[in-house]
Amino acid sequence: MIIRNRGLVAKLGRVLFLQVALISATVAAGIYVTNTIVQDSLVNEALENEAAHFWGLYRENPRQALPNTANMLGYLGTDEDMSGVPEQFRNYVPGFAGRVQLDDVEPILYVTEYDQARLYLIFASENVSELAFFFGILPLSIALVFIYGLSFLTYRLSHRAISPIVQLADYLEKFPFEKASKESSTQDLQKLRTRANAEVDVMIDAIDSFTERLDAYIERERIFTRDASHELRTPIAVFKGSLDLLQRQSERPQEDLRALARMRRTVEDMEGLIQTLLLLARGEELQQPGVRVRLNDLVPDLIDQVAPLATDRGIKLVLVESAELWVQAPDRVVQILLINLLRNGISYTPEGQVQVEIQNKAVTVKDTGIGMSSSELSQAFEPFYRSERGRSNSPGHGLGLSIVRRLVHQFEWKISVQSNVGEGTEVTINFA
Repeated sequence: MIIRNRGLVAKLGRVLFLQVALISATVAAGIYVTNTIVQDSLVNEALENEAAHFWGLYRENPRQALPNTANMLGYLGTDEDMSGVPEQFRNYVPGFAGRVQLDDVEPILYVTEYDQARLYLIFASENVSELAFFFGILPLSIALVFIYGLSFLTYRLSHRAISPIVQLADYLEKFPFEKASKESSTQDLQKLRTRANAEVDVMIDAIDSFTERLDAYIERERIFTRDASHELRTPIAVFKGSLDLLQRQSERPQEDLRALARMRRTVEDMEGLIQTLLLLARGEELQQPGVRVRLNDLVPDLIDQVAPLATDRGIKLVLVESAELWVQAPDRVVQILLINLLRNGISYTPEGQVQVEIQNKAVTVKDTGIGMSSSELSQAFEPFYRSERGRSNSPGHGLGLSIVRRLVHQFEWKISVQSNVGEGTEVTINFA
């Protein structure tokens, strides 16, 4: 099953998560800025203004009363007399000293001087913190909770809006195309249509239209396959019958008999190719659950079938049975697979041998033929592809390896090819 890690729901969730994260970061920055401005900047400015105001009054009246409010308290000392200043404040130089310890609280201390006098102002920051909390932090926190709720509501509404698209994607992903009928698929799509919006309706209509066209195409292919099966087999059967009659005439020269034998093999090759193509066209016939074939019994028969072709080319066929091998597939499929590999090996081997090795979970066909270069190997499985050296060394249509690859993919097997120019080619089919 395909995991849609980039589906609409996941993308929507990521977008909303990013949105909430950015909003949270912005609100947190706002809270920090509010706290800093209120508790630092504004308080510092207030202390500076209060000190300037006091020194203005002090110049006119040295006996001016010190600030003494609910939030602020002042101490005044001179170079000669610091008795009016708490001992823990006396060593601070002019400027903002920040938070200092006084009894059980930590007020903000600001020190300033005029002439030979020094003013110590302390500000009760606890009250400022309360103001900052109630008029800054709390409203922003409430706004953040509201934004969270709004984002969640947006996510739910957006999820509901795209859920028909997600349901349609799930339906298409899980739909058993190989087993379903047109009626069942139409019925299931109608169920989705009842919950769909306008956009999904358009998609369902497009799928319906595509399905109808695909069904019509498949039906035309079935009709063609049925007709072609009859029309192609009949002339080949007549041709084979005529060859039988000609070969029974023993008085014919040996040259004629050899030519007739080559014609028979060509006709049989053509017949096998047609049967293979028709079998591939009727893909449902390839799937026969529960069918098993023992390759140790099948391969010797296949070698006997291609033995005349190998004999004509002076090629030795070798069978190596290293293990017993059973394959879960129709025997006709395995026959087509191995026959094509054998014929391909014989066709591209001017001299030497073609070896078939039955292994524990695989079959290897190895020849000592002309081999392939890396560029030729990359195109070897393409339909109708034949290298220049291959055209000059052997007849054929260039479909053998293409058919092999299609069958291998159909049954989810694995194929590997190793080849060197002038040394030969080794093809391994792994049935595991």
